[in-house]
Amino acid sequence: MFKIDGDRRRHPRLQVERPCKIYDPQSDKYFAGNTRDLSESGLLIDVPRVLELKPGDRVHVGVAMKRRQGLLLAKEMIEAIVVRALATVDDHTALAVRFDAESAVGQPLRLAA
Repeated sequence: MFKIDGDRRRHPRLQVERPCKIYDPQSDKYFAGNTRDLSESGLLIDVPRVLELKPGDRVHVGVAMKRRQGLLLAKEMIEAIVVRALATVDDHTALAVRFDAESAVGQPLRLAA
């Protein structure tokens, strides 16, 4: 893997598009999204709405391990910290999250084909 000058990534990223959900404890709401890429330490998620999240906010993220998985249980969600939340021109949010190391222990993301 090559590294671009100024790139702060510590882990390789894989382009993975899977349905996911985000739980925001501050608003007590769930939001649907789709992963765009995934690394050992976090995810980039496209959420088809503008979210009021900011860097440092804690959320819980669940990713469908199988392409057609319809139900994600709360116990399968991993705590994460918002790194970036950028509104796009089409009223989506590009949400970058970093996994919280303590809550992610023992919960590797294993994606099935």
